[in-house]
Amino acid sequence: FPFVIWTAYGMLYSIPGFVILYDPVLFVIALAASLLCSAGTTYLALRIEMQNMPANLIRPKTPAAGKRIFLERITPLWKRLKFLHKVSLRNIFRFKKRMIMMILGIAGCTALVLTGFGIHDSVANIANFQFDDIQKYDVSAQFSDTLTEDKINEVESDHKSELDAATAVTSGDVTGDSITKSAYIVASDDPAITDIFDLHIDGETVPYPGKGEVLLTEKLAELTDIKTGDTVTVSVSDTEKAELKVAGLVENYVQNYLYMTGETYATIADKGYEPKTLLLRVNDSADEYALSAALSKTDGVSSVSVVTNTRNMIDQMMQSLNYVVALVLISAGALAFIVLFNLGNINLTERVREIATIKVLGFHSGETGAYVFRENIILSMMGIVVGLPLGVLLHTFVLMQIRVDMVSFKAVIAPVSFLLTVVMVVLFTVITDLVMRKKIAKIDMAESLKSIE
Repeated sequence: FPFVIWTAYGMLYSIPGFVILYDPVLFVIALAASLLCSAGTTYLALRIEMQNMPANLIRPKTPAAGKRIFLERITPLWKRLKFLHKVSLRNIFRFKKRMIMMILGIAGCTALVLTGFGIHDSVANIANFQFDDIQKYDVSAQFSDTLTEDKINEVESDHKSELDAATAVTSGDVTGDSITKSAYIVASDDPAITDIFDLHIDGETVPYPGKGEVLLTEKLAELTDIKTGDTVTVSVSDTEKAELKVAGLVENYVQNYLYMTGETYATIADKGYEPKTLLLRVNDSADEYALSAALSKTDGVSSVSVVTNTRNMIDQMMQSLNYVVALVLISAGALAFIVLFNLGNINLTERVREIATIKVLGFHSGETGAYVFRENIILSMMGIVVGLPLGVLLHTFVLMQIRVDMVSFKAVIAPVSFLLTVVMVVLFTVITDLVMRKKIAKIDMAESLKSIE
């Protein structure tokens, strides 16, 4: 597991060679947990059995008594069920321990699978969330001199961009009560800035801040323990800083940003507000690379960057976490197979005489298998129903744990992921049933004729 995770993060960061380090405390905790789960469950299972007389232990256990179940009280539904379906439903609730064990096991498997797909949905779509929903520009041009209206008009007429906004973009520090974090400062008095940056939170638009106010991205506010209405210290150097009020928080997924007006920025920087960055959006039919090439030849342009390049780089970096997703899915599959196989094996062992009896009565192999595994399928469906909401909670918890300062993960699970989760768990159930059918075929029908004594 550490090697797979190291490989995934090795694509995001420059990490030296893989070295395995053991923490004695964690080792003891893991060992204690393992012993508790193995020896502890064995003790709980045997502590009552060991109090019985040896003669009673030698005798086969008396089958659990059948009882009326809730569905029997729904007469119109119960009457329409086939006899063998009624038997299967009664058996499910007759063996309550096995029912609870299987539901919990399948629920855990379902939660893991859904978490795996959810991590993929949250991580793989970060670039889409950032550059489709928030930063809606295609090309960024850095000028050597302050942008004037004439210069902006010249660029607009020469390159025919759909929309542009002049900004001052620089890096700075944001300090809350005691924590300081670096962030990109975006300052602009251009009315088009709110079209270039779609500032919102929880689907609601956040108005651009006024004089003496700033907007912080959610991740930055979380890292610095800042809330709306607080006062923060914003600095671009050791000598250039100001106390500003936080007017609100906005969503963001890549890097940390701070938004303010040019007038507010002038109170921080000694040189005042000097916008030198032009953010441009092109028409759907236009080529941003052609615009970039043309801009790079324009007088006064020092550098040009295309958002698509950044987007592709982020996509490639985030895809590395698919290793972790695959690890989770494989673990979930192993868990499902082990749970289903063990419980199915226990089920067959405890019901050998019953299964042998129905084979003597003339049930062919298909009917016998359906009689036994119909219960597994129903219990698996119940486990899936319990596991899906657990998976949503587990997914949210996992995303909270894999925090990175410069990336904010959006807890989202695509509808198709719920469908794939159900399909995978059902597939695990079918595979296990196919394996167990061979064991049913080996049950000797003479077992039903043997005396219990």
